Amino acid sequence: MSEGLQDQIAVVTGASRGIGRASALALAKDGADLVITARTESELNTLAEEIRALGRQALVVVGDNSSEVDVQRLFDETIRAFGRADVLVCNTGVGKYGPVDTISAAEYDWMMNSNMRSTFLTVRAFYPSMRERRSGTIIFLGSVAGMVGIRHESIYVATKHAQYGFARSLDYEAREHNVKVSYVAPGGVDTYFAFGTGRTPGDPKLQEYLDADSVAAAVVFAAHQPPKGRIFMIGLRPMRETLA
Repeated sequence: MSEGLQDQIAVVTGASRGIGRASALALAKDGADLVITARTESELNTLAEEIRALGRQALVVVGDNSSEVDVQRLFDETIRAFGRADVLVCNTGVGKYGPVDTISAAEYDWMMNSNMRSTFLTVRAFYPSMRERRSGTIIFLGSVAGMVGIRHESIYVATKHAQYGFARSLDYEAREHNVKVSYVAPGGVDTYFAFGTGRTPGDPKLQEYLDADSVAAAVVFAAHQPPKGRIFMIGLRPMRETLA
């Protein structure tokens, strides 16, 4: 393993809250400079200040990762500021839970676009330059749900299953060019995720879930790839979680 991510450039999507925010800070503590993106500028600016306080650089790019225009701007500003991206963390994601007949077509599109389209667009933008340099790591923030299926999460599970298949296939494609692909699959995580669309703030069950820092530690681990090997799958489960 390497001795830290000193002076590497890490791009984190969905960085304003939860796992994305924790991952950006963990990568900065390990020596990386950060490009952080999400839709909420005020939260990104606060995060950027914390990263700079750690002695690392932070570039804020506000945007929607399901938008081709915004993702292209994210790539362009990253290259303009740093010349490259060494680590790409695809973290953008949303979820709504409930029986399948309670999910509208608009909510299906919202979840699929936020979880899978955003992943595709971001990888499509950043992967070619990694392939050309024969260097880079792409880390997907997936979910155990996308691998096993969970009651009343059928559409969310479908989006994460699609993301897992995309990552699995990209792994075979990218390794020929010395680009590493990792899929981090946590179980339940105690964050803002799905508040009002399936989870309730203050629910005692959340206290039994993983915390965002634990998942961020797995992201940093995935960023430390051995020269002659690749870390594809990292699964994390809360100690007391049971699948529905």
